[in-house]
Amino acid sequence: MAVTPDEDEDVDWMEQLRRITGWTQPAQRPDVDWAEVESRLGPALPSNYKRMVETFGAGAFDGFLNLIQEPWTDLREDGLLIWAGTEHENLYCWRSDGDDPDRWPVVVRSFDGEDVPFGCQAAEFVCRILVDPHHPFTMARYFDTHWFMSYRESG
Repeated sequence: MAVTPDEDEDVDWMEQLRRITGWTQPAQRPDVDWAEVESRLGPALPSNYKRMVETFGAGAFDGFLNLIQEPWTDLREDGLLIWAGTEHENLYCWRSDGDDPDRWPVVVRSFDGEDVPFGCQAAEFVCRILVDPHHPFTMARYFDTHWFMSYRESG
């Protein structure tokens, strides 16, 4: 279900992410106090990231890409906030330039320290790496179906 670049202007990437992963669970963290989180971190956070955390909660896409529940500021001196990571030590970040967090681009800090920029937001980036076998950080080559593995204990 790849979306071509011409078609993506009005795409609801969170809805796409739900479809791609087959997610039908209710929101896992609907009560996050984002004002409190953002006051501790400094900047406001991108709205699609907040929707991802509220929708999916703690866990990993395809059991591989860990969605961080509160961005790390470890790379703040490089202008990066970390919102996800992989077991291969790639860090998925935003370049926190400008006052509008919904316009911050995704940057992948690879395990070897290289920064690879992408002109999109977090939810779009996750959708693309799940379904596009030609994406440089693709998971589409490894899995035919995609899921979100919740770390929340059931019961």
